[in-house]
Amino acid sequence: MASDTHSTRFGAQMHTLDLRKYFTFPRARLEEEWWQELAERVQELPSGIVTCWGIPFALGPENGSRAIVASKNVREIMISIDARANYLCLLHQWYQMPHEIKMEDPTEGLVVGQYRLDYADGSSHIQPIRGRFEVAMVESPGPTWLALPFHMMEPIDPVKPPEGYYWGWAQYGVRTQHGEPLVYALQNPYPRKKIRKLVIEGFKDSPILIFGLTLYRGAAHPLRHLPRRVYRVDIPDGPAKVARSEIDLGNIVRIQRTLGPRGDKWLTSPYAGLVDEEPAWEPEDLLEISGAPDATVQVKLEGRRRPLKFSLGEAFHRGASSSGSAKLEVLGPRRQWMLVRVIDTSTGKPTPVRIHFSGSRGEYIAPYGHHEQINTNWFEDYGADVVVGNRNYAYVSGEFTTDLPVGDIYVEIYKGFEYQPVRTRFTVEPGQEVLELRVDRWKDLRSQGWVTADTHVHFISPHTAWLEAQAEGVNVVNLLASQWGRLFTNVGDFTGRVGINENDTIVYVGTENRNHMLGHMSMLGTQGLPVYPMCCGGPSESYIGDPDFVTMAEWALENRRKGGLVIRPHFPGCGHTEDPVPILKGLVDALEIRLNDFAIQEWYRYLNCGYKVAVVGGTDKMGAYCALGWLRTYAKIDINEPFTYDNWANAIRAGRSISTNGPLIDLKVDGYCIGDVIDMPVGGGTVEVHALAECFSPLGTLQVIVNGQVVAEESSPNGAKRLEIKQPIRITRTGWIAARCAGRPNLPGSYLAAHTSPVYVKCGDTRAFDGPAAQHMLALVEGGIEYLNTIATVFDESSRKRMVKLFEEARQELKGRLVVEAKQTLHHHDGSYHTHGHDAEPDHKH
Repeated sequence: MASDTHSTRFGAQMHTLDLRKYFTFPRARLEEEWWQELAERVQELPSGIVTCWGIPFALGPENGSRAIVASKNVREIMISIDARANYLCLLHQWYQMPHEIKMEDPTEGLVVGQYRLDYADGSSHIQPIRGRFEVAMVESPGPTWLALPFHMMEPIDPVKPPEGYYWGWAQYGVRTQHGEPLVYALQNPYPRKKIRKLVIEGFKDSPILIFGLTLYRGAAHPLRHLPRRVYRVDIPDGPAKVARSEIDLGNIVRIQRTLGPRGDKWLTSPYAGLVDEEPAWEPEDLLEISGAPDATVQVKLEGRRRPLKFSLGEAFHRGASSSGSAKLEVLGPRRQWMLVRVIDTSTGKPTPVRIHFSGSRGEYIAPYGHHEQINTNWFEDYGADVVVGNRNYAYVSGEFTTDLPVGDIYVEIYKGFEYQPVRTRFTVEPGQEVLELRVDRWKDLRSQGWVTADTHVHFISPHTAWLEAQAEGVNVVNLLASQWGRLFTNVGDFTGRVGINENDTIVYVGTENRNHMLGHMSMLGTQGLPVYPMCCGGPSESYIGDPDFVTMAEWALENRRKGGLVIRPHFPGCGHTEDPVPILKGLVDALEIRLNDFAIQEWYRYLNCGYKVAVVGGTDKMGAYCALGWLRTYAKIDINEPFTYDNWANAIRAGRSISTNGPLIDLKVDGYCIGDVIDMPVGGGTVEVHALAECFSPLGTLQVIVNGQVVAEESSPNGAKRLEIKQPIRITRTGWIAARCAGRPNLPGSYLAAHTSPVYVKCGDTRAFDGPAAQHMLALVEGGIEYLNTIATVFDESSRKRMVKLFEEARQELKGRLVVEAKQTLHHHDGSYHTHGHDAEPDHKH
C-alpha cells in the first residue's frame, strides 16, 4: 500500500498516456438510438490536454473516437504501461442501459468490470469496478464513494460573485464539483514493481468508457486532500505581501490580509470595543489552502520577480516547507472541538457576547456556524456576524461549541456600553474540552430603571435580533419591515404585538414608512394591522409609478391610533421636507439623531420654537457592516413598574431618553430629571445643574446646553472616563436644558458622543420661539406644497388636496407665529416667505 506518512518526501510526478490508438467509440455508424445519444454526449466532453483535480489527462480529438469501451460484449482491452506508479488515475464513466437499471433492487457494490495490473515479474493485481464505489450508478443516486466529478470545486468570493453567478448561490463560497467523466485513482499496492500493462474488462451490457489515463508517482492519494488550514510565508525582509498564489493539486481558498501579528501591542490597543478602524502595524497576507499532500504551492510576492515553490504536505505535517530563505508555515495545524463559556462576573452565569478569536498572526478564527469572510454588502448577509471597524466578530450565546486550534489564541469580547471590553490571550491545551472566558460589568444602569433600545433595525430575523441584542446589551429591538422598490422585508415577521420577550430582551416588529421626498417615519409598537402603505411616492423608497398617497403626518396619526410610538428616523436625512408638519402637530414622539452637528442643530431649531420632541438613538442596521445598538437609546422607566414594551414606549413619550454611541450620560436640574418641566417666574431664575458622563473609553468634553448655547463645559485634553459638571445656571426665558459629551478629537474614540433629551423650563406663560428657525421650517413646508402641487405623482386629485391641506395648516401656524411672536412682516418673493424685523431699513426694496 502507498504510504501517507510524515517521513515521506512529498511531491508528485505525473505522466500522461496517449490512448488514441485504443479508442473505439464513437464509431461512424451507430444504429441503436441509445448508442447514438451516448455518442452525442461523449462528443460534448472536452478534448485534448485537460487538467482534472490537478491531474493532466490527454483526451481524444474533437472529431473521431474518444473513448475505450469495456462491456461483456467487447474483448478485454490491454494497455501497455511499462512504468512504475503509485496510482493510475483514470477518467471513466459507467453508462447504464435501460434494461440493466433496477430501481426496485439497488445493488451498491455490484461488480460491473475490473482493472487488472499485470507486473513485469508475472504477478497481477485485480481491482473490481463496483457500482457507487468506483463508478456512479443510477439506482444509488448519491455521490460516488471512490471517484470524483470531472470539475474540481472552485472557491469564489461571496462578496463579489463571478459574472453571471446568482448572489444566493455565491454564498456557498464555492463553485461545487460537477460533471463527467469521473476521475478515479487506482492505488497500486506494489509501487516498486514495474507495471507491464493495464487490462480492462467489462461485465455488463452497459459499457464502461475510459477517456484518459495518467500515471501518478507521489507520497499520498492525489484525490485525498488535507484539511483546510491557514499558512503564512515567512521571509527575512518582513511580512509577506502576496501578489498571486497557485496550487496544482488543490485550492487557494482565500488570501487574507491581517492588521499584523498579535501580541502586547494588540492586547493593550486603545481600539478595543471601539467602532474606529484599527490601524495596521505589520500587515501580512495569509493563505488559506486545501489540497493533496503532494501539492506544490507557488507564491509570487510583491517586489519579487520569481515565485516561491513550497510543498503543502511538508508544511502541513512538519510545520514548514522551505524555498531558499523563505518558508511556508502552517498556522494552527491541530484543531479540536470544545465547549466555550463566557461568564458575566456580575452574575456568575454564561452571557451572550460579541466575540473575536484570532491566531498569533492575526488570522480571524470564526466560531463554528459563523463566517470567516463576512459579507458587508447591503441586504446580503443577515446572519449573526458583523464587521466593526475593520475587525470580524461573531454573536454567540453564553455557551457554544466550536473547534479551535491548539496553542495560543487571542480574543476580544464585547457586551455593550456597560461592560469593559476584554482583550486577552489564552492557550488551548491538547485534549482540553472546556474553555471559560469572563467579562466584567463596570456599570449597571438597568438596576436604576434605564432600559436600552435600538429604534431602527432591518432585515435580520427576530431571533437573530434577539441574540444580537443580548450580546450587545440592548433590551429593546425595533425590527422594522419596509419596502425598497419591489423588495419587501420582514413583512412576514409582523404580528402587531411583541414578538419575543425573553431574558430581559424584547423584539417588536414595526414598520419604517418612507417617502423619498417628504421623509421617513418609523411606526414602532403598532398594535393590530400595520400602517400601510409602507412606502409611496416612487423610487428609491417605493416602486416606479407608486403615487404619493399618504403624508408622514397621516402615517404618524394612524400609528398613534393603533397605540404605537412615532419616531422620525435618521433625522433630518432622507427627504427633509415634511418634518415640520408632524412635529408641529405633536405627532412625533422622538427624533432619531446620529449625533452630528447638522442633525443636532436641526433638532435645536424645533426645541427653540417650543416644540417638545425627545431624542433617541438607532442604528438603521441594514447589513453586517453595522453592529446592532452601536447607536442606542437609554430610556428611564419607573423601577417599581415591570419592564414591558409599553412602559418603555411611555418613557420615550415622556422624553426620559438619551442617545448615545458609547458614553453614559445623565442630567439633573434642581433635582428634576430628563423629560421633566420646571415652572419658573416670567423673569426666570437660577437653577443648579448636575451633568455626569462616563465611558469605558476616555472622553474629551462634557457640556451643558441651554436653548442651543453652551453654558458650562468640563474638558480633559488627555481624556477621562468620567466627567462631571455641578454649577448654578442662570435662566432668563422659557426654553430647555440638555447635556452632551464627546470623545477626544483625532484620537481613538473621537466619534464617541451622547446627548440627553431636555429638561424643559417654562417661565410664566411664555413660549419659546426662534424666528430664523421658524423661517427655515416655513421654507421646508413651502417646498413640500410646491412639490405636491407640481411634480408629485399623486393617487388622485382628492388625495393631493388632502395632503396639501396638512402642509397649509403648518404654514399658517408658522406664519402666524412669525407675525405675532417675532413681530415680523411676511412677504412673498421667489416662491418663499421671509421676514424683516423692526430694524429693517425703511427704504429696503426688491
